[in-house]
Amino acid sequence: MSTPRKHHYLPQFYLEGFKIEPDRGKKPHIWQIEKSADQAHYSPAIEDTGCIRDYHSVDFTNEDPDHKTIEGQLSKIEAEQAELVRTIRETQRIDASQVAPLSAFISLMRFRVPAFAGHIEKSLRSVVLDSFKIMYHAGAFRTPPPELRKMFDSKGIDDSLHVSISNWKILSHMFEVGLGSESIGLLAKCNYHVYSAKNASFFVTSDNPVALYHPNYDKIRPYGVGLAMRGLEVTLPLSSDTLIRAGRELEPGSSVASVEEVEEFNRRTIVMSERYVFACVVSTELRRRIGELKDVRAGFTFDNLFHGDGSVHVSRFIPVQ
Repeated sequence: MSTPRKHHYLPQFYLEGFKIEPDRGKKPHIWQIEKSADQAHYSPAIEDTGCIRDYHSVDFTNEDPDHKTIEGQLSKIEAEQAELVRTIRETQRIDASQVAPLSAFISLMRFRVPAFAGHIEKSLRSVVLDSFKIMYHAGAFRTPPPELRKMFDSKGIDDSLHVSISNWKILSHMFEVGLGSESIGLLAKCNYHVYSAKNASFFVTSDNPVALYHPNYDKIRPYGVGLAMRGLEVTLPLSSDTLIRAGRELEPGSSVASVEEVEEFNRRTIVMSERYVFACVVSTELRRRIGELKDVRAGFTFDNLFHGDGSVHVSRFIPVQ
């Protein structure tokens, strides 16, 4: 039996909440819309959606890559999460006993995606490269070969060296944060409200589905935001007809979302998306909205303030505004 190499950064059970209905053949399909000017769209099978080859592979030095361990552990976690999401969708409510596992689900969904993996990789590369530059300029290394010195002088160290970060290191950071007590604990302190979409309205999701929204970000710019910040809201669509909203000041409960609320929550989801929006339907209005927001972004940013003999690395989360 072959080892699966197609690793999902979005669980298949999650994407099935946004599938095209009625089913197209034996396998569920979903609309995948590119966040671009032309909103190119197609309808792949869900088993081929939200996945990257070897995304969860562990690649320790001097060992064969391990393609199975992380996938096996995630499958156990996702089995419990699938039941939780199914129950919330059916009951349209969140009981007190569900807050902790729901918080863990939201946290993992926030940090298991390529947007965060890319942020980790960029920051770790900068740490390695800046450490080399500081030590090199301080004379901590032996004199390099003339060819290498010439390259450093003509192209600069940044353009001369290629720093590669092992995937196991990226995975370690992703799951340490996503399954960490700090993130889950802060989400567990939020109040939760469940929204349902009726009639022709529907929620969409994306390749970065957990949206953090701050209504007054202009007043605290350029600083980032975090889960402990007053006024912050978190939204996560669970399916085309169900979305959860979390916040410290939010009134808990459930309600039918108005057309305006569905549009606003979908706006947050689209702004958070990196490359793709997923939906059960491709409407003219949805494509127009994606086109309007194609250049609007939110999420983690990394700034490197290198100054020769030292460096300051700043990570921020810029919310949806």
